[in-house]
Amino acid sequence: MRKLFLSLFVLVPFVASAQNTKPFKVNVAAGYAATADYSNSDAPTKGGFVYSVEPQYRIVKNLDLGLRFEHSFVQRPEYIDKVIVFQTNAKYILSGLLTATYSLPLKGKFIPYVGVGGGLYHTAPSTQSYRPFNITVTYPLPATNVLGGLARVGVKWGRINLDGAYNMVSTSSVKTSSTGLSLEGRNSYYSVKVGFTIGGGDAE
Repeated sequence: MRKLFLSLFVLVPFVASAQNTKPFKVNVAAGYAATADYSNSDAPTKGGFVYSVEPQYRIVKNLDLGLRFEHSFVQRPEYIDKVIVFQTNAKYILSGLLTATYSLPLKGKFIPYVGVGGGLYHTAPSTQSYRPFNITVTYPLPATNVLGGLARVGVKWGRINLDGAYNMVSTSSVKTSSTGLSLEGRNSYYSVKVGFTIGGGDAE
């Protein structure tokens, strides 16, 4: 799946550049991502690199529909019984979302925009071990495909854009029969990216 994503990241911008038809364009972006869960200050979370490719088609003035593919290297917090915290062994989250982006009809060099989206997030597996009463209990959190949504705001300057987004992603979980407790991975994350638009005719 990761190889397919990398292929899309490389090939789609070339297709957009070759067609250069005004309604169709592709935004390529990269930046930083961090977990959205700070409910426990002891959670050993870690932010990381994120990049995306998003083909878009303008259906009416100021409104684009798109398909965003994103690869985020954020490391989520994981909890047993919502109290015991671990750093995840999952190193990335992949996503494919349908998006709608509305550019505000303002005059000037800088054009603000807002957007929403929804689709599928793929999370890597993670296994944690816990020793209550000197008995080791293993929680194998599998790779999962979960539903999620996107809300974002940004600003465009010609073909360059700055984008801040919140990815609201369903929690992954696994429950063991030996303890009756669950390991939960909190998948939601924030991102800030700088992007460049290819195709779409003249810059807006």
